[in-house]
Amino acid sequence: MQKYYTLFVYELEHQKWFNYFGDYDKQTVIDERDDMHNGWDGILKQHMCIVGTRDDQTAIDAALDKLNGKI
Repeated sequence: MQKYYTLFVYELEHQKWFNYFGDYDKQTVIDERDDMHNGWDGILKQHMCIVGTRDDQTAIDAALDKLNGKI
């Protein structure tokens, strides 16, 4: 399995992290994060987190659960 990078975004309205974007290329995910920060979204970087996991949904869900304090 390859390493997969996921951009998680913290939504203040719901007060939890959400899976927003993912790719096998970390730079692509960094670029997406930077576009969200600098673009019309204006999301603060402290409300975004890039996590590398295995490329299966179970691993991605586990990382999201960890960010949301479920683990």
